[in-house]
Order: sequence, then structure tokens, then C-alpha cells
Amino acid sequence: MPKVYILLPVHNRNEITRGFIKCLSAQTFSNYHLVLIDDGSSDGTAEMVKEYIPSATVLRGNGDWWWAGSLQQGLNWLKLNPPMPSDVILMTNDDAEIPPDFIETGCALLKPGVLMQATVCDDITHEVLDVGMVYEDRNMLFRVPRPGESINCLTTNGLFMRWQDLQVVGGFYPRLLPHYLSDYEFTMRAHKKENHLLLFLRKFFSIKSAGNPVYWTTFVFLVSPMKYLPLHLAKIWKGALFTIVKRILSPNRKRI
Repeated sequence: MPKVYILLPVHNRNEITRGFIKCLSAQTFSNYHLVLIDDGSSDGTAEMVKEYIPSATVLRGNGDWWWAGSLQQGLNWLKLNPPMPSDVILMTNDDAEIPPDFIETGCALLKPGVLMQATVCDDITHEVLDVGMVYEDRNMLFRVPRPGESINCLTTNGLFMRWQDLQVVGGFYPRLLPHYLSDYEFTMRAHKKENHLLLFLRKFFSIKSAGNPVYWTTFVFLVSPMKYLPLHLAKIWKGALFTIVKRILSPNRKRI
């Protein structure tokens, strides 16, 4: 199982944050590291969190980071303490109440190249409140998706992604969008982002790839008569080059 890095921005909501930390402490998945981004709290929030989770990393601000700046501070810390490519990053609010299997289920469902938002429900009626949004460029309008409709923007409340995919998307723009709309811009950029060439090359040259030109080269060296070897090698690497160039010119988009 991957390690999960949880980015949790907080500001002067000690009791609300305490509720989330209690949920976190009750998780069935224990291989996580909490990065608490305390943007200038004066109510002892960070100290309270450390009592529950002594291993937590605390980043302290002066109250001017806001939401995007806080998450960016978390990303800056991750860059200095880089996770494994397949490790999972979870961005979330401190007012979320999560079930004990929340992280375990999220890790099981998350696939490479995907940003995945948790479904947000009313804690009393259990009515679904948020599954992501559709942004209409023409009307500059956010709306609830219709059944079966593709979603193109998410919030950062319960947002899962792999570290290698987060690096492709990039960070936030705290000076341009310090708070509201910053999460929508981030996930819309991920939706529009073309699959990174490096990720494709990793798959193309992996052991699991039936078309891996390195193994085809080894194969023809072992079985081909010497007089056919140059022709076979040229065919293999011409095909590989064509596939890579085609990928560059006609990339698939990242999925959300």
C-alpha cells in the first residue's frame, strides 16, 4: 500500500479541527503522514493536533496564506521531502467528518493519472451535496453535472491524487487566486493538462509493455540471423519513434 500525505490547512477552529483529527486517529489505514498547515492560529490548534498525532509536521504561517497559499506551502514541503511517485496526496478541509475506512477506500479506488474527489454528503440527511462540478466556458457558469456527464472541476475537500500526477499538474497561484476558486482552477488545469510524456514513456518501456522496443531488440539479437538483424532493428526503432511522436502530437487528456 502507498503512503498517504495529508495536507490539512487550519486557522483558529480548534474544536472543528479536533473533530477531524479524531476521525483521522480512528482510520483503518495507518500509513499516513499529516502535514498540518496552521495559518496563524492563536487558539492552540497546532498544539492540540500534536497531542493526538505527535508525528504530524506543522507548518506555521502568519495568517496571510489563505487556502491556496496554505496548500502551496504543503506542496513546497513535499518537494523538500519527496514522496515515492505512487504515494498518495490527500488535500482536505478540517470540517469534514470522514468514516474509519475513508483513506483505505480512497487508496483502493485511486488509479494512476486520476484526480479523485470524495463525495460530500449532509451529515444529518445524508443528501449528496457535491460530487464535482461542470464549468461552462461559454456562460462562465458552474453547475451540478447531469447523470453520466463528464466532470471538469473539483474541490480540494477530500481530493486524492498520486504524487507523480500532482507533479504533472503543478501547484497553486496564491497571489492570483488566494482563496476562492483556487481549487477549481487547480483541478480544471489538471483536466486540461496533457498526459506527461514521461509517464507515457515509463509505461511504454516498462516490463509489462508488450511493445517495449528494448525487449524486442533483445529478442531479435537472440533469434534473428545476422543478415536480417539491421532490417529488424530499424523496423523496431522506427516503429517506437513513430509511436512516441504520435503521442506527443496527439496526447490524451488527464482524467478527473
